[in-house]
This record gives sequence, structure tokens and C-alpha cells, in this order.
Amino acid sequence: MFSKELEELIDAALADGALTDKERLILHKRAQAEGVDADELDIIINGRLAKLKKQEVAQAQPLPKPISNEKYGNILKCPSCGAQVVGGSAVCPECGYAFTDVKANSSVEKLLEKLDEFNRRQETRNDSRSAIGGIAHFYGKSLGLDNTFKHKMEIISTFPVPNTRADLLEFLTMIQLRADSTGPKNGMNFSSQDENLSYGYWLLYTNCINKAKISFAKDKDFEPYFAAYEAKLAKTKGFIGFLKCNPRLAIGSICLSVLVIFYICFFIFII
Repeated sequence: MFSKELEELIDAALADGALTDKERLILHKRAQAEGVDADELDIIINGRLAKLKKQEVAQAQPLPKPISNEKYGNILKCPSCGAQVVGGSAVCPECGYAFTDVKANSSVEKLLEKLDEFNRRQETRNDSRSAIGGIAHFYGKSLGLDNTFKHKMEIISTFPVPNTRADLLEFLTMIQLRADSTGPKNGMNFSSQDENLSYGYWLLYTNCINKAKISFAKDKDFEPYFAAYEAKLAKTKGFIGFLKCNPRLAIGSICLSVLVIFYICFFIFII
């Protein structure tokens, strides 16, 4: 369209993506010398400038991340039937295709690791105790004076609630088996340490359910967990549930009842 010399001059002037007044004046002089219309030259120059700016904007934008059909949180379509899938699903709701290599940041593993770490530290402390100190520790534990239980309760009950759908579902599956709304709150149940911690799991379970009701209220996968929670919550109602939630009061009530029966029998025997 233009001479080779004018084309090279235009390319050199636009090399930095901009055109100064001095550069435009030089181009006009060259075009006039070659008999090129000035308005036609401006149209060509402005068009090339606009094209360069579009290229700069496109290069500045980050490339979209590739869509994965395998991992939680990135699934958009089922690789089998093409149906849209909610992030965090393990199975396609349309065709039942099970997604492989499903990964999530497991809060279950993190909680168990924290408890294992605490147990290892506690075992080290126990090994360092003397014989007399060990006996005192045993009787203190029997009387509910040991702080080990309280520390583990705190680790469990204050553990952060998972944020992602997949992680929360996995977490609820684990803790609902260990949670008990009627579990002892003060470690007075001597039969099982796990049972003593059941109320700590219940507090964490409650926090997870509340999170699920806020974030996934209409998600059908959470409905069984909501129902199981309400069933466990119902156990706290009534006299038996009250006594199980307050074991010290239950022990006191039993002792008082035995004492009353003893005095009644004693007076009957005297009379």
C-alpha cells in the first residue's frame, strides 16, 4: 500500500506502542513527499495503534486455569455424561460415575495428628515420672483431677470447622460416630477415655452442623447428618439424659438414695 521506506518508518515509530507528535509530523512529511494523502495515513496509523493496545491488554490478562475432572473443587462437568457437577461431589448425580483420584484437605487427618502428637508428649511426661509421682498421678486421674482429659477435650472442641463441602462431609462422617450429647463433661466416667471425650466431639459436631446449615442448607448430601444430629440431641431430654450430662450429680443422687434406704431399714429394724 505504501512504499517500503514509509512502511519501515511507520513500524519504527509504532515499535513502542505509542506515537508522539514529532513522530507523526515526520511520517506526514514522508507521506507528502511520496504523494500519500495525510488523512489516509492517519487512519492506517490509528488502526495499528488500536491493534497494538488490544494485544497488550490480552497479554496482561492471566490465562484461565485448566479444568480438572478429577479433583474436588474443580469439577464442572462429568467426564462420562457431561452433566454439570457440584464441586466436591464424589459421584455424578446423573449417571452415577465415580470420580477417581478425588482429593481434599482432610481435616480428619489434621485432628488425628494433633491428638497423636499430644499423646506422644504425654507418654514422654509419664515416662519421666518417679514411682511415687506415678502413684499420685494414678489416684489423681481416678478422682477426675488429671488435666490430660481436659487438654484433649480442648483440642477437639476448639478444632477449626472445615470450610469446603467435601472436607466437611468427610469430617461429619468421622465425628458423628464419636459425638455424644449425653457424654460426661468433666471426665468422671472411668470406663473409657474415648467416652469421656465424646462430649468434646459433640461440641465440635454441633459447630460443624451449624456451619453446614448455613452454607449447605439445601444440599441433600447433608440431610442425613442433620437428621442424625437431631436424634442425638433428643437424648439430652428427660431425667436420664440430664443425669448422663451431669455425672457428679448422678453419683451424688445415688449415694443419697442409698443413705436414705439405709436409715429407713435401720429404723424399721429397731422398731
